Amino acid sequence: MHHKVETGYNKKMKDLIVVAGAPGSGKTTVLNILQEKLASPRVNIGKLREFHLKRDWSNATKDEENMTFDSLVYILRNYIKHGYKNVFVEDLEDDKVQKISELFNDDNFLIVSLILASDDELKKRVLGGRDSGYKNVEAATAWNKNLIKRAPVKNEVRLDNIHNDPEKTA
Repeated sequence: MHHKVETGYNKKMKDLIVVAGAPGSGKTTVLNILQEKLASPRVNIGKLREFHLKRDWSNATKDEENMTFDSLVYILRNYIKHGYKNVFVEDLEDDKVQKISELFNDDNFLIVSLILASDDELKKRVLGGRDSGYKNVEAATAWNKNLIKRAPVKNEVRLDNIHNDPEKTA
């Protein structure tokens, strides 16, 4: 059950918490833990993509990604309008993560980017038992490296999730 905040404002609570990172960085595992602990709503852009995206991502286009992102922004603003806090957002491509910091320009959001210091660990995770269908190791590695190199955006923190202890990361 998701809880709506009715009274008072808790400065530790955020409207949005975006958990970002390359495929295989541990986003889903960490969010499963956080969602259970906080009983917060969780919006997975991957679920919004399911209307048009094949499981192997072979039909992904920029136009469809932009349309999906526009739908996500509408949903997030609706949660905020209705007083929800700690709404988790996952599975955003990095350009969309950066866009969140522009579109939600108040300080009431947090972006947590999970990175991996080891390409070998990332490769192992992407090719391992993941159920997302995403198996493009080269693209995941490039995404992770670009995330490490780019300057942090507003309200972004980065966590190296190499240790394989999702409870610690959560």
